[in-house]
Amino acid sequence: MLVDLALERQPDSVVDVGTGSGCIAIALAVHLPRALVYAVDISPAALAVARRNAERHGVAGRLHLMAGDLLTPRPQLVDLIVSNPPYVAADEWASLPVAVRDHEPKLALDGGPDGLAITQRLLSEAPAVLRPGGVLLVEIGATQAASVVHLAETAFPGATVRIHADLAGHDRVLEVAT
Repeated sequence: MLVDLALERQPDSVVDVGTGSGCIAIALAVHLPRALVYAVDISPAALAVARRNAERHGVAGRLHLMAGDLLTPRPQLVDLIVSNPPYVAADEWASLPVAVRDHEPKLALDGGPDGLAITQRLLSEAPAVLRPGGVLLVEIGATQAASVVHLAETAFPGATVRIHADLAGHDRVLEVAT
């Protein structure tokens, strides 16, 4: 869903924050052949996987991998920021499926006590990287809509803030249009 929403915008430049294996950034690079695509992750191991996946999909030469924490180091101004950040709250950890909890890196899932620690930091950093008229798309937990809307409206006064539901009807993506 996040990729579909991103492709609708047809951006000339995009940064995928917390790229992990690179799935989002690579899909965007494949379907937006003229776009400048950055992929940022704090984990060197994740960036190595993203590099191999980019090579496998023929976009390694157009995907700019950056080691960093959220938007530091900052890429140039972009039209679109996308992210599937860690958003699992501490009290949700035990209820995660074993296949997720025991086999995914905790760094990729743990959103802090309320699940919003990383999203809040991203929202505070994003205005310095997003071009005027740009869009931010962030995947969220199904129960986080009200909280992330408040955080987004605080970080982006005057922006249009929307929540998109997934196919099951769960709130899933925050959109901030400047």
